[in-house]
Amino acid sequence: MEVQTIYEGYDESDLEHQYNLRPRHPERDSVYARYAAASAALRAEADGRYDVRYGAAKRQVLDILPAGAGAPVLIFFHGGYWRALDKSIFTCIAAPYLRAGWTVALPNYTLAPAAPIDGIVEEARQAVAWIANELLPDGGPLVVSGHSAGGHLAVMAMLADWRARGFARSPITGGLPVSGLFDLEPIRHTSINSLVRLQPGDAVRNSPAHLAAPGAGPLLLMVGGGETAEFRGQTVRFAEIWRASGNPAQTVVADGHTHFSILGAFGEADDPLCARALEFFSDRADDRTRHG
Repeated sequence: MEVQTIYEGYDESDLEHQYNLRPRHPERDSVYARYAAASAALRAEADGRYDVRYGAAKRQVLDILPAGAGAPVLIFFHGGYWRALDKSIFTCIAAPYLRAGWTVALPNYTLAPAAPIDGIVEEARQAVAWIANELLPDGGPLVVSGHSAGGHLAVMAMLADWRARGFARSPITGGLPVSGLFDLEPIRHTSINSLVRLQPGDAVRNSPAHLAAPGAGPLLLMVGGGETAEFRGQTVRFAEIWRASGNPAQTVVADGHTHFSILGAFGEADDPLCARALEFFSDRADDRTRHG
């Protein structure tokens, strides 16, 4: 019997192996437990604002760790395939960026299946709009980031129609997705979709790979060298699409890191990955200063 390939030469069994990461990484829960413990410790000592409401839905809340009035802002969306996890696990990634003078905001959003992907994307954009209006009313550097599905939401925020939301231009000065998802079509053919419930039109409408347009801003895309071929491929292919649409894009492949360990490096001040992120953020602050 001939096996039917569905996406990039993969059949359904291959795609399940590439995208369903829990069986591949039994250490996942212990990694997240370490992140959660470090996050609780940071919240205990940081002068933060927690569970600040940006919308009416139960999970439309965010945490703000301020670096001072008018400081540039980093927004970080958590991952979990749009169906799991919570912002509170990832407060720890803020530490080096706070020390560098960046306010860090971490939004929650309604999880699937309680919300469809269109609704989740809309909530991410609402969070960015609220943060821009409340924390940077006079403008200023604002970078969106996120891990895995959070990386997808960060880029979808960059691709919003910001004029329709009352902004003269996008408030976002750059994006840094970590191990992001930019084409949702393969997810439709995996067990992940039992909760996300993507239909063909949903996948196209919410895939940055189909939406990249000029003027969306610069990207720095990070992915672990030890991730699956498809997660690496999503990053590499999308960087090419982003550049072809007329936007700057750079890619960093972090050797030795998996989908779950790379986030620790991103939030570790002594790690080269964090240093590269800080360099990108500094460049975005300089861009906004030069161009007003």
